[in-house]
This record gives sequence, C-alpha cells and structure tokens, in this order.
Amino acid sequence: MADSNTFKTGNSDFQKLKEKTVHGTPLLPFAKYHTDISEMLPFYPIHWHEEMEVIKVQSGKGSFCIDGKWYVGEEGDILILRPFVMHSINRLGENDMTIDAIVFNLRLLSLEKNDICTLKYFAPLLNEKHSLPCIVHPTDSWYHSFDQCVTSLFMGDENAEGAELGIKANLYWMFYHIYANRLINVKPNISEDKRCYTVRRALEYIRTEYMNDISIQQIAKYCGYSEFYTMKLFKQFTGCSCVDYINNYRLTIAGNQLRDTSDEVSSIAYQVGFNNVSYFNRQFKKQYGVTPKEFRTQWSGN
Repeated sequence: MADSNTFKTGNSDFQKLKEKTVHGTPLLPFAKYHTDISEMLPFYPIHWHEEMEVIKVQSGKGSFCIDGKWYVGEEGDILILRPFVMHSINRLGENDMTIDAIVFNLRLLSLEKNDICTLKYFAPLLNEKHSLPCIVHPTDSWYHSFDQCVTSLFMGDENAEGAELGIKANLYWMFYHIYANRLINVKPNISEDKRCYTVRRALEYIRTEYMNDISIQQIAKYCGYSEFYTMKLFKQFTGCSCVDYINNYRLTIAGNQLRDTSDEVSSIAYQVGFNNVSYFNRQFKKQYGVTPKEFRTQWSGN
C-alpha cells in the first residue's frame, strides 16, 4: 500500500496509524498518540499495520471495527489489536470520543532471540496463530491490573532516565496479564484468515489506485475472487460498500491536501480521483458538513 496518504488531525498525529508508518525510532519502536473523534474527524478508515496497538477510550464512546466485527467502546474500555489486524474507528451517532493509543513493534521485546518467551508467546502472535481479546471492560475481573500497565505506558516520560526499561517492563506485564488470564485463542480459523487476506488485498488496491478510475471488476480480479464474493466480504469487514469506501478514502486524502497545501479545490478533486468538481463538493460537504473552502478556512484559523 502507498505510504504517502497520512490522515492528520491538526493538533494530533494519531491518524498516522497505517502500515509502513514509522512509530518511534529504530532503537525504540514505540509511540503514543492522542486524538478526538468528533464532527470534524468522524472516522478513521479501515487499515492495518505490522505493529501491535492498544487503544483506551478516555471519554465518550464510539464504534470500532476489528477484522469485520463491530464493538462499541465506552469510557474506560481498552481495545487490543494484534499485529496485522484490520481495524477502523468511527463516530457513534452524535457522540464524541477521546482516545489515547500506544503503537509498538513486538521486536521491542527482543524477538530476535529464540528464548522461551519468543517461541511460546510472541512468535505465535506475529504468525497470527494466537488471537488477542479485542476489548477489555472496566467490569472485567483483570481490568485493573491491565489498566495499570496501559496507564503507565500512556503517562510515562520517554525522556526520563530509565524510561526505556519502564516501557519494556510494562509491556511484558501487559502480556503477562493476557496470558495468565487465559485470554488467548490458540485455535485460529483458517477460513477467516483467508477472508481477511482478501479484504486486505482490496484495500491495498484501493490505496494504490485511488487517484485513478477504479471498478469493482478490477478490485475483484486483483483479489482473485468473483465480484459478488469480494464485495460481500468487503461490506462485512468495513461496514460500507466498496464504492462508499473509495469515496470516503478519496475525501480523506482531500482533507489532508486542503489543510497542508494551497492547491485549488478543483486541482485537489482531480488529484484524489474525482472527475467532476461539483460532485466532489457535494460529497465533501456530505461527509464533513462544510464545503472544501469552509473546511480549509476552519483549519487555517482564518
């Protein structure tokens, strides 16, 4: 997938969460993000990346799609996303939501070494042989212990002496609570893996070709299945039709361009794959509630 299409949030860079984005540094592949899901940022489209991700809902509530299954996250809930899992974040009705997230590569936990922890716990996660619980609620018996680790990771000062040790220690404790409470599924559904792969292929094609004309036939051919089967899976995993997703993705990129460049609205419309500027303006206002020019003015503060 292309790596140039970053979905920004103004005062927050949480929306850079997409595959190939570098989280942290090569020596410390760990990063923290904060954002608000609101009328101005109603969703983050489905994506996947090789890092693991832990999200905590700090206030409000919203919906999360994780490998085709939908969850409502409310204040205090923690969502756990294994590497390579497909996921999206969406505004739920008129509810706003504040989210904190940590994103880290499992190699941070010394996966280069063939020790017992790597072989027994972390390698199966990377190989998608173990699945993690998707959501943890404050009412769960082990929530408090797990939340302490997550909160320590959110609140820790990465510039403090010994901070790297604290990060690794809390990550290990986090995994300890997951495995100690027997929350791992060690019997993967092979057919489910194939379905996930098909949708990933469709997303890959869209994100590579969004600026060009895209047909359902082209996407289905790229995935290696019939149009009906490909679109059925796509709707199941994303919650929207393929055509709607393509439009939403193009509008997401257009929002970036409006904030980050001085390009004319018509030029941006053509750059992201719209052949009709009037149609682009209508779709943009439908998604964001304002025209492209109004959107640019709001974000520029003028």
